[in-house]
Amino acid sequence: MVCLVCTLAFATQQEVSAEAWTLRSCIDYARQHNIQVQKSQITAASYQVDLLQSKAAFFPSLNGSVSQQFSNDQVLKGNGDYRYSGTLSGSYSLNASLTVYNGGRNKIAVKQAVMEKAAQDLTTQQQQNSIELSITEAYLQILYYRESIKNNQNLVATSQAELEQAQKLLDAGNTTRSDYAQVEAEYSSAKYNLVTAQNYLDGYILQLKQLLELDPSSEFEVASFEISDEQVLQIVPSKEDVYRTALGIMPEVENSKMGISIAKLAKQTAKAGYLPTVALNASIGSSNVYNHSPSYLTQMNRNFGQTIGVTLSIPIFDNRQNKSNVQKADLDIRTSELELLDTQKTLLKTIEGLYQDVVSAQSKYQAAKDKVKSTQLSYQLVEDQYKLGATNAVTLTTQKNNYSNALQELLQAKYTAVLSLKLLNFYQGQPISL
Repeated sequence: MVCLVCTLAFATQQEVSAEAWTLRSCIDYARQHNIQVQKSQITAASYQVDLLQSKAAFFPSLNGSVSQQFSNDQVLKGNGDYRYSGTLSGSYSLNASLTVYNGGRNKIAVKQAVMEKAAQDLTTQQQQNSIELSITEAYLQILYYRESIKNNQNLVATSQAELEQAQKLLDAGNTTRSDYAQVEAEYSSAKYNLVTAQNYLDGYILQLKQLLELDPSSEFEVASFEISDEQVLQIVPSKEDVYRTALGIMPEVENSKMGISIAKLAKQTAKAGYLPTVALNASIGSSNVYNHSPSYLTQMNRNFGQTIGVTLSIPIFDNRQNKSNVQKADLDIRTSELELLDTQKTLLKTIEGLYQDVVSAQSKYQAAKDKVKSTQLSYQLVEDQYKLGATNAVTLTTQKNNYSNALQELLQAKYTAVLSLKLLNFYQGQPISL
């Protein structure tokens, strides 16, 4: 059976891995298969069991008991002597108990169990949302480093061509050894940047696979996307509108509100400790003594008895326990209110940060596009001059670095804007996708 489960899980993973993963498919898969999400769902199932248990408290309890006892006592015989005599006896009973009134604690317990189950469901949603945001960030980082690798590959190819050109100039005596060394160092730097970008790409692919709970050795391919200027330069929603919407839909906010309600119910339970408890009790039972007259059935019939009663328990002095419970409940309510306020402030801070990131990244993206054009043109002109021997390697390297930096700035602004826009839309209740 275990082998079959493992085989099915492996087959499912192979089937999922057969096609390139889109951002949405990664998110949907992780929301179901991530271990943290599954653990949260199990906890929610446990709270459902607690809810059933709290409802069962309204029903009477019924217990049966059977006991057998052997006693060895001295008894008076007919001749006036006392001798030990063993007796084997048995008793049998059914006992029932029903709580009639306990200050409403059973009703409160049901309400509290319902809320705790709902709160755990919200916690599961929070966990799923957290996974979704982490996957989105890792996925876009993969796309970013993919483009970065392409840029670095082009720069490596260009640097290699320049190195070959420098070798020719050096052989012809048209450049100095120091200029040649400068071009060679630039070629080595370009290769180093390419390797670094590839390492970052591999790292984010591994991180994404871990979020998806995939085996590290499994095949994994991220789908390719071309992000257009329209996606980067979308109209940024008002942060005030995003915040108002997020307050109504984000599970962490509702969970914090639920925490206040649960704390208030806990206070009601604490106050119920001042009230009396009324319970009904009933039992039936019989007993017998083995090897004694009359017969077993006759003894059971004669000894059969029934009892019914009411128990009233009134708290008089409890060493301040109830008062302490109420005071602690008041403090828990205040703590829950502060947690709600902290959640709201954290949410506002996150949205304000994303909004600022989008605005800044979009501005940088526009400026970076112009910078790439100008540095590319400048680099091409200097490169042509270098080929003619009209400039030195230092100038060529400087212009090339300017162009390379402009490309990286453009990429950073591009993916920062897209990521922040996706997250802002997420806080408005829009699913994340590319």
